[in-house]
Amino acid sequence: GEYEHTLDEKGRLTLPSRLRSYFEGGIVVTKGVDRCLFAFPPEEWATFKANIKANADLSARGRQLSRMFFSMAFEATLDRQGRVLIPTKLARYAGLQRDVTVTGVDDRLEIWDTTEWDQYVSGADDSFSEIVEEFAGRELGGRDLGG
Repeated sequence: GEYEHTLDEKGRLTLPSRLRSYFEGGIVVTKGVDRCLFAFPPEEWATFKANIKANADLSARGRQLSRMFFSMAFEATLDRQGRVLIPTKLARYAGLQRDVTVTGVDDRLEIWDTTEWDQYVSGADDSFSEIVEEFAGRELGGRDLGG
């Protein structure tokens, strides 16, 4: 899903009410790709972290990847109103102003500045069909139906 919210004056984000149960055990917010933030429930963060560690061997690029995700990771719990504080460094990285868009992406949430999200979607919409075709026969498990 996609949800529009605002950061309050203290930099707190209220998570959509229908998603809060996923974060009852806590939330991990870190730097994402494409100028957004990733937010994981703790168990999904553990899986994500293990995947990074398994694939980020001793190469310079692997170390860089690990540093980018792990050094910015912020663990928190939601307050009674379902809010999480977005640290200043993370908010600055993602260009978060007041209006933010929260999107559900499989095992995580992505937190975007709404203007950035709108621009991203506008550009991605133009190539959506091409992207689907590219991945349909591989990662999405599609098969050739003789078409």
